[in-house]
Amino acid sequence: MRTNEANEFFALMMRHWNTIADAFFKDDVHLPLLLEDEHGFASGNDWANGFMRVVKMRPGGWSKLLNDEENGGCLIPTMMLHHEHDKDPKMRPGPISLEQREDVIAHMTAGIAYAYRYFRAGREAHGQDIVTTEPRRSTPKIGRNEPCPCGSGKKYKKCCGKTAEN
Repeated sequence: MRTNEANEFFALMMRHWNTIADAFFKDDVHLPLLLEDEHGFASGNDWANGFMRVVKMRPGGWSKLLNDEENGGCLIPTMMLHHEHDKDPKMRPGPISLEQREDVIAHMTAGIAYAYRYFRAGREAHGQDIVTTEPRRSTPKIGRNEPCPCGSGKKYKKCCGKTAEN
């Protein structure tokens, strides 16, 4: 990947992260982006697998919540979807019906927001990383008439900027 492409990719990732962080900061609902299969079915497994990969990358940071008897349950729906097709049958939660899956995904979404508030409260209680203002943009603002960083070749205002303005 060339440097410009890598920078554009990183900028898009940071923009996505900032959108999520802003929603959590404002106590808004953040709905995870779920991949659909060829039949339009969104199982949530891909999202849960990605989330748990991140958790495994920083186990020390997540261990406090995972081991917390009172609050650790907020991650159970995510772990259910993560382990649904596990190679080890003992790790699988059992069959999840379509109706149950909708509930699991809804609880997963709420659980992730709960986890954010859990860690935020812990940081504030210890006087660490207290966020007193909204998250700031880490990349330069893209002009409406500049090429879209997604690589489509369109102007930003006609591509990704269209959704940002709504």
